[in-house]
Amino acid sequence: MKKYSVRESFEKALEIPIELLKNVPRATIIGDECVLVENYKAIVEYEKNLIRLSNNLSILGEDLNVAEITSDEIIINGKIKSIEF
Repeated sequence: MKKYSVRESFEKALEIPIELLKNVPRATIIGDECVLVENYKAIVEYEKNLIRLSNNLSILGEDLNVAEITSDEIIINGKIKSIEF
């Protein structure tokens, strides 16, 4: 039987998503034309072929654009080629 640390037990008890507790992004890829990134902080670089976010997440592709943006979510559209951490 695996023993859990206090933090892991706390996370499981509250059912808090791990990306929120560890302050890491969560990327949902929809086909090759859309990426939803949750828990991002800011856009560091914005070009047609590259969008780099402050949490070391880079979306590379063609004709990239920000379709929607809120304080903690961003939707990026375009021809997605790769996502790098």
